Amino acid sequence: MKIITSPAKLMNTENSTDLLRTTSPKFIDDAAFIHSFLKPKSPKYLSELMEISPKLADENWERNQKWKAKPTTKESAPAMFAFTGEVYRGLDAKTLDKKAVDYLQKNYRMISGLYGLLKPSDKVMLYRLEMGRPFEFDEYKNLYSFWTEKLTEQLNSEMKKNELLLFLCSNEYGKVIDRKKLNHKVIDFEFYELREGKLKTIVVYTKHARGLVVRFCAETQAKTLNDVKAFNYEGYRIDEEKSTDTKLVFTR
Repeated sequence: MKIITSPAKLMNTENSTDLLRTTSPKFIDDAAFIHSFLKPKSPKYLSELMEISPKLADENWERNQKWKAKPTTKESAPAMFAFTGEVYRGLDAKTLDKKAVDYLQKNYRMISGLYGLLKPSDKVMLYRLEMGRPFEFDEYKNLYSFWTEKLTEQLNSEMKKNELLLFLCSNEYGKVIDRKKLNHKVIDFEFYELREGKLKTIVVYTKHARGLVVRFCAETQAKTLNDVKAFNYEGYRIDEEKSTDTKLVFTR
């Protein structure tokens, strides 16, 4: 079973762990290629591309100037610990034990606009480049056209026959995987909150729940779909009626 999530805009490379030996991302040469087009871009361009404030644009321009393919340990952090957004608050990797971390190193991958596909141990530096932004570079109209074939092939090569792919990405990042060329069954997820008698999707809770599922799988060493259906953290329960053989729906 493989599990994939989106990255996070929020990062902290001061986070580290003794439970993983750091590695270099599989697509680091591709990341360096993309970055060669990103580095010269002005703060104004970054502000417009990413729809961020001038202050944030200046901050990310500085990050782009400092970025390198082979950072030192002080300049980087393992990806699973570097991302600190809502998914990663749900995952809370720093409180996992060695057995859980080893499980994720084997089974868990993070999609990234800059780095492509990341293992938990892969060293990353501070960056911001969302997959869905209309970043044109070289002959590519956007990051999807650059990454789709590469990432789909990589997932196929990493997965064994009949292995499931737990798809815990946002639509923005999930679109980079070409499901028609993926040789594996994909399991989608939906999370609902019961509010005033109605089931509602609340984005921040959905992101948090995705991280909780990753954590649950690691802590329970989940191997089958039935193992995943048992997910029950923070009040969530499987809704068997709404779930299908390719989609798991959890409510609370």
